[in-house]
Amino acid sequence: MLRARGGVARGVLHVPCKRLLASGGLVNAGFAASSVFVSLFFYVTSGSITKMVLYSLGSYTGLTFGFLAMARWFPETSPRKLFRTGLGLNATFYLLLIALGHEAGELALELGLVSGVAAGTYWLGANTLTYDVLSPEGRGHFYGLNFAVTSVLNFVMPLTAGAIIGRLGGETGFVVVFTIALVAFVLAWWAARGLSNTHGIGGVPLRRALAIPPLQSEWGRMWLAIVMRGFKQAAGGLGLIVLVAMATHSSTAQGEFAAVASLASVGTSVLAGRLRPESRSLGMWMGAAGFALATTMLLFRADFAMLMVYGALSGLVYPGLMVPLAAGVLDVIDADPAASQIRGTYMLSQEVAINAGRIGAVLSLTALLAVARPVEAILVVLCVGALLQLAAAHLGSAALEHRPAT
Repeated sequence: MLRARGGVARGVLHVPCKRLLASGGLVNAGFAASSVFVSLFFYVTSGSITKMVLYSLGSYTGLTFGFLAMARWFPETSPRKLFRTGLGLNATFYLLLIALGHEAGELALELGLVSGVAAGTYWLGANTLTYDVLSPEGRGHFYGLNFAVTSVLNFVMPLTAGAIIGRLGGETGFVVVFTIALVAFVLAWWAARGLSNTHGIGGVPLRRALAIPPLQSEWGRMWLAIVMRGFKQAAGGLGLIVLVAMATHSSTAQGEFAAVASLASVGTSVLAGRLRPESRSLGMWMGAAGFALATTMLLFRADFAMLMVYGALSGLVYPGLMVPLAAGVLDVIDADPAASQIRGTYMLSQEVAINAGRIGAVLSLTALLAVARPVEAILVVLCVGALLQLAAAHLGSAALEHRPAT
């Protein structure tokens, strides 16, 4: 059998799922402590939004390249080894940030590429392991619990990191936060030794991954939905950091904003993970519509108080779309009778989609910054991302509704 088929029985996680959840939790702790502050670090050290955008562009480009390289050049490498290799590369990235200090701003694009390749290697292993380990009936519950745990970490870690930077100030505070992330990735690397060991994904050329969406209509719909989710993710991840920075000029405020948005999503993530298959489409529509309404609030005012309200509301409603969509991706893959043999092709196709959306958001923001004020440019990109979530809900629902029975 290809898969460990850990799954969930009577709401209880089996051992392979627990190991994946535990090691992934350490990774999420590292990302939660640092992700907001890495982007902010490039903004603070250079005083330029452009450097921050260059880092993001390099990161998403490197992420795509990391997937392509690992899928193409290391076909027999097990997902577990890719998972651990990615963790080692992420640790190396944080070592570079610590060593370079304020000089990192001059290498924003290059360091973004390093970060992206590291993340791409990790996520290829993580996503493939998730597909291999989880049974279809356990996916919703696993993703709901995983997103809830991530939300708790995204509440605790940014608050802690923001307080550290606010208290220590300047480069010293950032170095301490990056050291916390480094330790988390090292611990995750150690913990991941016990993960299930499934076979490699096979050599997957890019042309094969790109050929699946037009050839298989349901995957094509899901592929576009993933692109739109990627656009929203990058637009928010980059734009909201700048809005909070311009409104407050405070690292502590960055942690508070991230914490409020994450805390609001804990309960909704668990509930969304327990939706019955026939209710997932409704959950997607409610999540997308609620998120779009929350985003329109920023058009009236974008001060810190309104940003906090937006963070709470969007965090509360967005898991309704995010959790069913994540589980639905694996359900649509399963509808292909050859899925177990070509799962690597689907994983690569999925990552090309989400990174196409991310890069599209960064390039859109870059173009708008050349002709509009920063706040206006960011609000346009955020609103476009919110509207795209409605289309993602439609496409994701249609893909699940019309997929062949498995």
